[in-house]
Amino acid sequence: MFFKVLFFVISIIGLFLGYVALQPSEFHISRDIKISAPAHIPFSYTNDLRKFTEWDPWAKIDPAAKMSYEGPASGKGAIMSWDGNKEVGTGKATITESQPNSLIHMKLELFKPYPFVNEVDFSFKQEGEQTLVTWAMTGQAKFMYKVLCVFMNRDKIIGGEFEKGLAQLKTLVEAEVQKKR
Repeated sequence: MFFKVLFFVISIIGLFLGYVALQPSEFHISRDIKISAPAHIPFSYTNDLRKFTEWDPWAKIDPAAKMSYEGPASGKGAIMSWDGNKEVGTGKATITESQPNSLIHMKLELFKPYPFVNEVDFSFKQEGEQTLVTWAMTGQAKFMYKVLCVFMNRDKIIGGEFEKGLAQLKTLVEAEVQKKR
């Protein structure tokens, strides 16, 4: 009887690990929003990492996080590092490419609580009097991350934060446009 139970438990664990191993090794999460403003305004709130924290949803999760900046004030080479609570962790974002009013590419490194490196893109597409802003993240899902994602919906959790951030960006940018009128 003991061996039957042991075999059953090992089989269940094996099936679970097999299921995890078959999950995609790469992920892509993307959200967008239309903002009633010319592209250069939302671009400026993203390209300058000090302004970025004004609407970044993770900055709201831990307002006491220690922030530091290196390199130029904005654009390629600008770096923002943070050390926050367990929800925000410790990490660094580096702008690796900046095409005025159209694209910002960042390397996102998290050191704690779960180390990873992901790529983040912000694109800005002028559509008449509005700008379509897209926030996207891609990365590799290592085995332990795949295990976690069996129990949580990565797209819903991270995508939900992207939606909050983009809504805050829209509020800030559209308020700035209203002040100029």
